Amino acid sequence: MKKLIKLIIISGLIWSCASGTRNMSLDSKPSLSTQKKADSADEWEVTVFDAEYENFVATRAQPKSMFTESSLKSRNQILVTEWNNRFYSNVNPNFYEVAIDYDPKENYGFDFEYRLYQFFAYCNWKYGVKFTGLRGIDKTK
Repeated sequence: MKKLIKLIIISGLIWSCASGTRNMSLDSKPSLSTQKKADSADEWEVTVFDAEYENFVATRAQPKSMFTESSLKSRNQILVTEWNNRFYSNVNPNFYEVAIDYDPKENYGFDFEYRLYQFFAYCNWKYGVKFTGLRGIDKTK
């Protein structure tokens, strides 16, 4: 009986310490929308349809002062290409539901570039999706 109790306790400790892998359910996936702001012809906005995204940007994301617009633009080109390649090759179609329409020649503005980059960092943080274009500090280990 003592051995059984010890085995249950040890199993419970091992189970609770095991690194959790985040399985994506069909209901939990991010959705992204990019569009020009209604009140401005020059400004774009990123809308992420996931309740935790805004909290992530406010509490976990690197501050805007850590980035330049040009660095974000170059990283976003890599990240969007990687996303779209996964979408078009039908890798996990339940997660990559839409292609991202991103024109590197378009001037989207710093806030747009920042929020788009944080979308990829968020997908890495919440869903464990690996992207090669993320900075090392933004990757979940």
